[in-house]
Amino acid sequence: MIFSINKLIRLGNSSAAVMRSKGFTLIETLMVIVVLGIVGSGLLLYFTSMRSSGDPVIIVQATSLAQESIERVIADARAGNFATIVAAAPVVLPAPFDKFTRETQVICVNEATLDTEIIGDMPACATSDVGAKRVRVIVSWTGNSTDYVTIISNH
Repeated sequence: MIFSINKLIRLGNSSAAVMRSKGFTLIETLMVIVVLGIVGSGLLLYFTSMRSSGDPVIIVQATSLAQESIERVIADARAGNFATIVAAAPVVLPAPFDKFTRETQVICVNEATLDTEIIGDMPACATSDVGAKRVRVIVSWTGNSTDYVTIISNH
């Protein structure tokens, strides 16, 4: 009888050990769910941000187009052609930039206060003693626009 009780105790312990080695605990299951949730939310954010990734490209293209126009104005000023820096009406650009419109505004300003506009049109302004012009380039596309401003001096 003693022998059979020891055998049952050993048999009971071994079956409990087998039960522990099979399956997952509650903590392990919760950890897997948390890790999958973090990975899933990261993937969701990645794929939803890809949909709007075209906007930064358009903004960079608009910035490049505005910079090109401002560099042309600065080159004219350095070449001594301060009087030729004049406004340009909005123009639709040629392909591949045909979705953009570029406009250049030129306003004569006092050198003491660069924000104060001089009353009058550009030819009178060009022949006056004013030595600064505020150049604003506006690049527009469907529903949006960006503008860049610089001051050009005659000195």
